[in-house]
Formats: sequence, structure tokens, C-alpha cells
Amino acid sequence: MPRQKLERCPCCGYAALALLCRPGRAVRYRNTALALPQDLPLPTCKRCRYENLSLATLSAETMESLYRNSLRERAILAIPRLKPCRSKRKIEILLGLSQGYLSRLSAGDGVPGAPLVSLLALLAAHPELIDQLEDYWALPPGE
Repeated sequence: MPRQKLERCPCCGYAALALLCRPGRAVRYRNTALALPQDLPLPTCKRCRYENLSLATLSAETMESLYRNSLRERAILAIPRLKPCRSKRKIEILLGLSQGYLSRLSAGDGVPGAPLVSLLALLAAHPELIDQLEDYWALPPGE
């Protein structure tokens, strides 16, 4: 029977990595930091507790799913903060979105793109920018 080679810890060199789960882990992916599920097992050193959070140890499907969920959550949080400034329909018209799109996103349907989520977050944080956008689009080009 062939002997299985143990993977060594890249941090301390100890040859005892185990798949362990724990809460509170995050990894950088695309333009955001993603919180990893606490039930996701990752190679962890038994001696120094080094966790390999590289994208090589995490599946592409898992990362994409977490990323899409993060985009949804961020949109769901930003959209209600725009309500005191303008109605969803006025925001949709201003941003060139289809009618009802913000309502669908608020309900958790659909996956917004990162640029839209970024724009919604900026507008929610700085409502005065909505007035500036309306003024900008009211002028002819080059004015």
C-alpha cells in the first residue's frame, strides 16, 4: 500500500494540516472581502493554526456564489437608504435602469453588477450627488 504524503504547513513546516471549520474568516475576492461560511473546511495547521485562504484551496463555484450573495446583500442594504431622497422609479430613470429593477433587487431577486452596487452605495452615502446627476443629465453634452 503506497504511503500518503502529508502536506507541510507553509508557515511553520509542520506536517499536519487538517481540514477545520471556524467562524470569522474572510478572503479577498475581486473587489471585496468575502466572509467565508463557518462550516467551510479549510486546510489548517495543527501547530501554528495557519489557514490556507488562497483561491487555490477554495473552489471557483464557492467563491462566485459567495460573491453574488455579497452583491445582493449590499444592494439590499443601499436601496432603502435612497428612499428619503427620491422614489425608486426616479432613481431607476436617472440611472437608466428598467422599471421595477430596484424593487426586484430589494426583494433579493436578480444579481446586480459591482458597478451598480458601487453607485448605489455612493448615492446612499452622499444623497446630494443625486441632485448633481439630475443637473448633469438636464444639460446638453459639453455644457
